[in-house]
Parts: sequence; structure tokens; C-alpha cells
Amino acid sequence: MRGNLNLRTKSAGAESALGMAELPRTVGRKTKSPPSAVKPTDRAHKLGASARLLAILDHVAASQRPVDVIDIVGSLKLPKATAYRLVEWFVGQGYLAREPGRKQLTVGPKLTRLAFDTLTAATHNGVPHLVLQRLVRTLNETCNIGTLLNGEVVYLNRVEVEHWPLRLHYTIGSRLPLHCTAMGKLFLALAPAPRRRRLLQSLELRRFTENTITDMTRLEAELRQIRKEQVAFDSEEMLAGVVCIAVPVLGRGGEALAALAAQAPEARMNVRTARGHLPVLRQAAVELSEFFQKNP
Repeated sequence: MRGNLNLRTKSAGAESALGMAELPRTVGRKTKSPPSAVKPTDRAHKLGASARLLAILDHVAASQRPVDVIDIVGSLKLPKATAYRLVEWFVGQGYLAREPGRKQLTVGPKLTRLAFDTLTAATHNGVPHLVLQRLVRTLNETCNIGTLLNGEVVYLNRVEVEHWPLRLHYTIGSRLPLHCTAMGKLFLALAPAPRRRRLLQSLELRRFTENTITDMTRLEAELRQIRKEQVAFDSEEMLAGVVCIAVPVLGRGGEALAALAAQAPEARMNVRTARGHLPVLRQAAVELSEFFQKNP
């Protein structure tokens, strides 16, 4: 769990943000008094209820592995009955999910979608998009920002270079496999060991080109090198004639929040040429990291 949940500042407006029109009995109880007549103690109680909801979501989302309700009770110091009631409501609404055949909790599809929509909005507007546009002008190549979602790479933002006659039909929200893309291999390499094992076990090493890595031993060896260098390459592994380089956008704890990649035809950018772009890519990744850390 994160050291400081900062719940009181995050809880304002939480009910409307999460669509909590049908909260469980312990949360957001209606009052017959008009807003002007609500006592300060009533407001404090409502804030506490919102803080509990956000604390549970924050705890499950921040965990590197599935958690159970008893862990939530102990970590957040919640009454057991309250914790079970809120968790069941979250599961019913789709914000949390139970692992198949187990009682442990993971992030649910609705919370995943909310997180992705938030990241997409953050990268498509303002500073991240400007950083991406400037990077494209500097490198004169197409650049992308992507994240890891449900075992796939998902584009958060993309700016295409104008002079490239080969137009790839990728847009924000496009999904790509992990084992044959620069961003995908980067996420695999930098994932915590337990998560990486789960991801590798679920991979189908499908062949896309003659360069696609379809041997798990070879893939794991490349992931070790990526962890060492903090850079990944796609050497015509996903699309024949297309090369890609990706670097991580890191959080405060060193986790990969996103990946920043440049993409070009092999005739113009091979792996050696791509390495020459590393200083510019890493500087842009630092700018993106600073933005995400200030705007969590």
C-alpha cells in the first residue's frame, strides 16, 4: 500500500466520479435536512465514508498481487462488517473482481476502464501531447505513448510524422501484443517478477514475421537485457519493414507508468540508428515522468 493515501483531499466529489447512486447502506445516507442545515459532523461522516471507498480501491490497485478482505481490514483499520459490505458492492459494480475459484480481489473491468480513460485524457491534452509533438519534430519519426492493460499494449497517444507514406492504422486505444513489440517487451521486462511470470504464462507467442520471437527461453534472455539497458527494440518483429524503439516513463518508485516509443521504416531507422535517438527519447520520458508524478 502507498505510504500516504491523502484521502481527505482526494475524496471530494468521489460519489459522482464513481457513479455511486446506489451505495451500500453505510455510505452516503440521505438526509431530510436541506444542505444549509447539514451539521459539520454530518459532513465529516460523509467525507469519512468517501475516504473508505477510495482507500479500498487505492489499496487493491496499488498491490502487486491479489488481496483478500482480511488484508484490507488490517491495512486500512476498517470494521470487518463494513469492509465486507463495501467490497461486495465494488465487486457487484465491477470496480473490483474476484480471482476465478478464489476469494482474493483484483482490479475489476470498470476500474480498469476508468484508469485507462483517465490516462488517455491526461496524455491527449496538455503537456504530454506537446512533448510528443516536439519529439516527432525532433526525430522526424512517428512517436507513441502506451501503457500495459489486461496483458496488451494500449496506445494512449500517437503523433504520426507527415512525410511517412506508409500509414499504419493505429489510433488511441489500439491494442498490440507484448512479445513482439518494443513497448510490450519493455513492460514485460520491467514488471515485478511475480507479475512478469503471470504475464509470460498467459502469452501466446504468435508469429507475425520471420523475426518474431516465438521461443520463451530466447524471449526471457532478451527481457534480461532490456532490464539492464532500460530500452527495448522491435526489429521487424510485429510488422515487416518497421522498426521501433521504446523507453520507460517511470513513477516515483521506479515502476513503469507508460512507455514512449519511436517507430520508422527499417530503410530509414534500423536498430543501430534507433540507438542514436536514445538521449532525446530519454529526455522526453523524463519530462513525461515529471508530469505524471505531479498529476497522479
